[in-house]
Amino acid sequence: MTRFDGPFGDLSRFLEIPRVSGLSLSPDGAALAAVVQNLSPDRKKFLSSIWRIDPDGGAPVRLTRSADGESAAAYLADGSLLFTAKRPDPQAGKDDPAPDGAGLWTLPAAGGEARLLAAPPAGVDGVAVAREAGTVVLRVGVLPQAKDLAEDARRRKARKDADVGAILHEDPKVRFWDHQLGPDTKRLFAFTPPAPESAEQPELTDVSGDIGPALDGYDVTPDGRAVVASWEAKLPSGELRADLVVIDVATGERRTLASEPGYEYAHPLVSPDGRLVIAHRFRHGDYDRCFSSSLWLLPLDGSEPGRDPLPELDLWPQVQAWSHDGAAVYFVADELGRAPIFQLDLATGTVTRLTGDHGAYAQVQVAPDGTVYALRSAVDAPARPVRLASGVADQAPILLAAPGAELELPGRLENVVATAADGQEIHARLVLPEGEGPAPLLVFIHGGPHSSWNSWTWRWNPWVLARRGYAVLLPDPALSTGYGQQFSQRGWGEWGDKPFTDLMAVTDAVVARPDIDETRTAALGGSFGGYMANWVATHTDRFKAIVSHAGLWQLELKATSDAALFFRLEFGDIMERPERWQRNSPHRHVENIRTPMLVIHGDKDYRVPVGNALWQWYDLQRHDLDAKFLYFPDENHWVLKPQNSALWYETVAAFLAHKVLGEPWQQPELL
Repeated sequence: MTRFDGPFGDLSRFLEIPRVSGLSLSPDGAALAAVVQNLSPDRKKFLSSIWRIDPDGGAPVRLTRSADGESAAAYLADGSLLFTAKRPDPQAGKDDPAPDGAGLWTLPAAGGEARLLAAPPAGVDGVAVAREAGTVVLRVGVLPQAKDLAEDARRRKARKDADVGAILHEDPKVRFWDHQLGPDTKRLFAFTPPAPESAEQPELTDVSGDIGPALDGYDVTPDGRAVVASWEAKLPSGELRADLVVIDVATGERRTLASEPGYEYAHPLVSPDGRLVIAHRFRHGDYDRCFSSSLWLLPLDGSEPGRDPLPELDLWPQVQAWSHDGAAVYFVADELGRAPIFQLDLATGTVTRLTGDHGAYAQVQVAPDGTVYALRSAVDAPARPVRLASGVADQAPILLAAPGAELELPGRLENVVATAADGQEIHARLVLPEGEGPAPLLVFIHGGPHSSWNSWTWRWNPWVLARRGYAVLLPDPALSTGYGQQFSQRGWGEWGDKPFTDLMAVTDAVVARPDIDETRTAALGGSFGGYMANWVATHTDRFKAIVSHAGLWQLELKATSDAALFFRLEFGDIMERPERWQRNSPHRHVENIRTPMLVIHGDKDYRVPVGNALWQWYDLQRHDLDAKFLYFPDENHWVLKPQNSALWYETVAAFLAHKVLGEPWQQPELL
C-alpha cells in the first residue's frame, strides 16, 4: 500500500464515497429510511436519494432515483413514504409551469410508482406529519402580497418574464449563510393525504399566513389540529426574537405559548398524547455573559409555566425525540469530545447516557417498542445508521448496513489532554498516519466557535492529509462545547486570547511526543477556525505555514454579515463600544506576520463576507508577505461542488508540501 492509494489518497475516489445525511422511522417502527448523497454521473454535483435501511441489519435498498435527486424523507401513518424532489410531474401538461423548487411526492408502502402530491410554485422546504391523523404540514415560500398559491404563481411568472431579481426588504434579515432571503417569505400549508389508490390532488390550506423570512422548526400535534412553531418577533433596533406559538390548523388562530425577553425557542416537539411540548431554549448572551442553551418543557394548553427539566445539566442539549408513551425524552449534547444520546425520564428526572463510545449522534428516532435508531459518526467514522436499546447506559451501538459504511482509514485516532496556562484541561483528538514517525503536524482549528471536533467531516477531512503522511491535531479550545458553561465563558468576547493560548498549550504537548516532528508544523482553520488561523499568523511564527479558509480578518466587517445582530451581543454595538471589535481584529497585527499563508474564500459567503479575504490579500501584498489566494467565485461559506472540493484539497496539499515538507511548488493542474 502506497501513501496515496485508496479513497483518501485519490480524491476522485474520495468524492465517490456515499454520504448518509438523514434518517426517518415509520410510525409503527417497521420501516427506516435514510437520505444518501452520491456523486452525479457528470461528477459536477452531489445527488441525494432515499434508501430503505433494514432495522435488523440486512442490506440497504435504494428506493428513489431521478436526475435531480430526492430528500426530506418522512412517513405517513399507513407506511407510505413522503419525499421532496424537483422531478417533472408525468401528469403535467406541456404548458403547465414547472415549480421553482422541489415538490412533495409519495411512494406507496406496498411499492409501485411515486406520484406528486403537492407542487407549490417556490417548492417545499419543510415537511411535518401528524402522528395519528396523518395531516401533512408543509413549509413553503410565498411572495408577500400573494393571497394564495395561484396568485403566487402568477406573480412569480411576471417577475421572471420581466427579468426582475430585485428584492424589497422590510425585515432585518437580508441573507442567511449561503442564500438570499426573499423576495418570498414562509408560510405553513396543511392537507390531508388522499388514499394511496386515489389520483386526487390534495388541496393545500394556508394555516399561518406570512411568518417572515425564516422559521426554526415546527411540529404537528398527533390529531393534526394544531401546529407548534418557532415564530420570529420583531423588536426595536432591528433585533429579532424567536417565540413559541400554537397555530390552529382549522382557523389559523395563533396564540403565544412561550415568550420572554432575552430568550429564544426553537425545534419544538409535541408529546405523543398531545399534552406537552419540549423545545430548545436559548438564552441570549450580553457583553459580559456567554449565551447558554437548555431544554424547555411546558403544557400545550399553556395552563402552567414552562420549566427546565434539566436545571443541573452543564451541557447544551438538543432535543431529538419523545418515547412512544411520552414518559421520556431523548436528546444529544456535546460532551468531552463526543456527542452521546441521553434519555430523560420525565417522572423522576433521571438521565441515562445511552452511548458510551466516542461517537457523535444525531437524527434520533424511537420506535413504539422502545428501540432507538440514530445516525452515528465520529472523527474516524462517517455517518451510519445504528440501533440501540432504551434505558441501557453506555451501550455499544449495533451498526446497520448502509451505503458507503465500510472505510479503511490510513492511520489511527488518539485522545490528547493538555493543561492551559490558567490550569484548564484542554481536550483534543490526534490523527496519526500509518508508518513510523516522527510525522509533520497540522493543527486543524474548528469553526463555530461553539462546536467540537467530535464528528466526521467531508469538507475538512483529516484522513485525506493523514494519507499524505501528516499527523492532524483537532483541538477544542475555549468557546468549544461539551466542557461546561464556564469553558465557553473563558473565551467570551476575547476570541484572540484564551482560544489562542489554549491552542498553543495543546500544540506544545503534542510536539513533545517522539512520533511528532516539531520542526515541521502548520496551522489550518475554517470560519472561526480561519479567524484563529489569522490570529495565529499575527501572534506567533512557530509554524511553517498557515491556511485560513473563510476567516475574519477585519472584525468590523462582521457587521455586514448575516449574523451581525447576534454578533453585537458578544462584542457590543460597534458604533458605541468599538474597543472589543478592534482589540480582537487580526488585521491590526499584520506587521507581525512571518509565516507563509494560503487564504481561501468563496465570493458568495454571507456568514464571513468575502471583503475579509480581499482586505487580507491587500494587506499581505502591501507588506510583501509570502502568500497565495484561492478564490471561488461560485462558492459560499463552504466549498460544496465536487470539482471545487477536489481543488481545495489539492491546493492545500500542494501548499503544505511546499512550505512544510520543502518540496517544489506544484500548482494544481486545473488552476
